[in-house]
Amino acid sequence: MFKIDLHVHTVLGGDSLIQPDQLVPRCREVGLDAVCVTEHHSYFLSDPFKDISRKTGFPIFQGLEYRAAEGHLLLYGAKIEQEEMPPGLPMQWVINWTQKRGGVAIPAHPYERKTINGFPGDHILELKGLFALETLNGALSSECNHLSVKASAQMGINGIAGSDAHGISVLGRVYTRFPMSIKTEEELVEALRHGGYTPCWNDDFYESKNANHWLDQAKLQNQV
Repeated sequence: MFKIDLHVHTVLGGDSLIQPDQLVPRCREVGLDAVCVTEHHSYFLSDPFKDISRKTGFPIFQGLEYRAAEGHLLLYGAKIEQEEMPPGLPMQWVINWTQKRGGVAIPAHPYERKTINGFPGDHILELKGLFALETLNGALSSECNHLSVKASAQMGINGIAGSDAHGISVLGRVYTRFPMSIKTEEELVEALRHGGYTPCWNDDFYESKNANHWLDQAKLQNQV
């Protein structure tokens, strides 16, 4: 099994405390096999991690988090700057644009009510062409995650997990477990398109330290 935290922010994006040189040691400490840095609105803000990944031999993928009109999307395989796709475009348009160009767009924390521009909520159910939802966000309440699990089940699509870390202490709290090793961003996009992955809590490292954050994902799936 291959464990990736698919939603992480660092100081390079201007809204996180995670320093670049902290990323790989912490990922290894909490048992991750790879990580994806998703700075807001720009793939290229995380370019310095290319060199860090090469020097450490640890896979660091680049993505981005985009603020659409209705909520946030995690974009993988989309090498864009904010000037190319300004914030606030309709979510369906961004999904279509990204996926026609070989990437994958996945709604992030769709039931998070504290996002600046609101949240999509059940509007998610109307979106077309999705491969997955972020059903397990390490920064959210069990209620918000439960609603995302129910939505993904209703839509018949996969779920991913990301810590949404803005501080080193929560990096890798959750991860997406893939059945195969993933070494490149191209392989990551293909894996996200084809399914077979599972959102997981990092029981081995975080359970005793963060008991109040735990959610039994398997139990919730059975309740849908």
